[in-house]
Amino acid sequence: MKTHINWSVKGLQQVGAFFAVLLVLSGCGTTPKTFDELVKGDLALTLNPYERSPLGALASFTTTEPVAVSLEIAGDIAISKTFDTYNTIHSVPILGLYPNKLNSVKLTLTTEAGASVTKDFSIQTAPLPDFLPSIDVTKLEKNKMEEGLHLIEMLVANNGKFHSYTMMFDDNGAVRWYMDMSSTGQITYSALRNKRGNWLYLDWDDIYELDDLGRQVSKKQMTSFAGNHHVMEADNGNLLMGGTRKGADVVRADGRRVVTRFDHVLEWDLAANQPVNYWDIGEYLDIDRIVFNPGYSLDFMADWFHLNGIAKDPKDGSIIASGRSQGVVKMGADKSLKWIMAPHARWGRAGRTGQGNPTKPFLLTALDREGKPLPENVQFGIESTDDFSWNTGQHSMNILPNGNLLIFDNGMSRDFAEKPTYSRAVEYKIDDEKRTIQQVWQYGKERGLEMFSPITSDVDVLANGNRLITSGNIRLSDKPAHAKLIEITYPKNEVVFEAEIYFKDAKGTGEQAWAQFDLVYRGQRYNLYDDGQGKEIATSSKSTISAQALHQY
Repeated sequence: MKTHINWSVKGLQQVGAFFAVLLVLSGCGTTPKTFDELVKGDLALTLNPYERSPLGALASFTTTEPVAVSLEIAGDIAISKTFDTYNTIHSVPILGLYPNKLNSVKLTLTTEAGASVTKDFSIQTAPLPDFLPSIDVTKLEKNKMEEGLHLIEMLVANNGKFHSYTMMFDDNGAVRWYMDMSSTGQITYSALRNKRGNWLYLDWDDIYELDDLGRQVSKKQMTSFAGNHHVMEADNGNLLMGGTRKGADVVRADGRRVVTRFDHVLEWDLAANQPVNYWDIGEYLDIDRIVFNPGYSLDFMADWFHLNGIAKDPKDGSIIASGRSQGVVKMGADKSLKWIMAPHARWGRAGRTGQGNPTKPFLLTALDREGKPLPENVQFGIESTDDFSWNTGQHSMNILPNGNLLIFDNGMSRDFAEKPTYSRAVEYKIDDEKRTIQQVWQYGKERGLEMFSPITSDVDVLANGNRLITSGNIRLSDKPAHAKLIEITYPKNEVVFEAEIYFKDAKGTGEQAWAQFDLVYRGQRYNLYDDGQGKEIATSSKSTISAQALHQY
């Protein structure tokens, strides 16, 4: 049975008036009229609260009811962020301030009922330190680029010691965030944003975890091992890193015992702060092999391998490790040797005493485009062809979804010639069973010395499929010393972004000696705020944050 209700126009008007009065009465005393009425007490703005992030600030305040917070920093490239959780106690990180500017920051508070109030604030920042590089964006096709800011791991020479600065700049070349790690007094490696949205740094014995404002979340000190060059998170939450086993030595061909470094891969349980596994590369390769000219100032006695990059193969858990002085080696989860990726010249027996297994059977055979073995001179790295050139002095290991290996090939002493040639990003197809290798893609050869970097450098695959290339130390081009950050489409190799980072060398002599010249270690593309974070900083309700006036590459 249906019930029908007939409303007259007059009746509707009376009901409407009644509900209008009811809405007004119910809203009285619950909807804030202004920002200041919703904020309980003072709002404290603290610039660089932990003295590591000079272009970041912390807004600390409480509200009379739960609100979500959003912010916007005005500028040529505005930065905005919304924190979509509702809280009454707030510690909001403000990232992306311009240096040397009175920044205009707008904070918006939104109640659970949907009411929003806004207030503008001003935050004055200091100039960038005069020793940091200048940045010139020379190519920008925004519609073809991956989103985000441009990150570089900047190493500033300081008369024999490197100080590390992780920097992000925008599409105009303006630095919008940096982490100052100089307080460690020495080089810190491989800024990695972990799954919690925090930053991991290696400082030889120490592993730091910091948030975006530089707050120390944790600091773990390693014993028996030290970490260097590269750190990554494994699927099980452990860390994989380049490392040194303290006291590990080798017996040289002349009988000398030498303590070595940078020749291990470590799996580290960060929660327990202890190693759970390690691969000793000295057990897999010929420790006495020397193929590069000593004029490159490499310490072959102690630093014979010089690990600078690692990757874990998802199909079998194998570890791939790059050593600047030798090549690339793949080691199984069961500790077996899979293959060696390097020119075939001068390989002998493996082992820390030089009495281990022969290495030659594990060398990859280079193939041409048709899959045929290339001539002996190519296999031994004496010459290159249009189809193939061996990697030398390489950095940055990337295992692609198709199983191919993407690396940055520095081209240090390519074809064992003294004359510098080119650096490049290069993709190789490797058959693990047949131990063969084919070159399937490269970018950089065509640019010659204008992209040549004999040390450091990086390549990454971006979310849109483009490839981001970092040439970290360019000193033989027709321009002043600089690094390049280049985004190209794949596979067409169209440059859609390029920036030049010009070094000051202000704290070193500029000579080719350890920590006497500036360089960029790696480059990345990151969002300023981590995508997975989306939360305010967790703080105690008893927060006492005070207001502030506005050894080798």
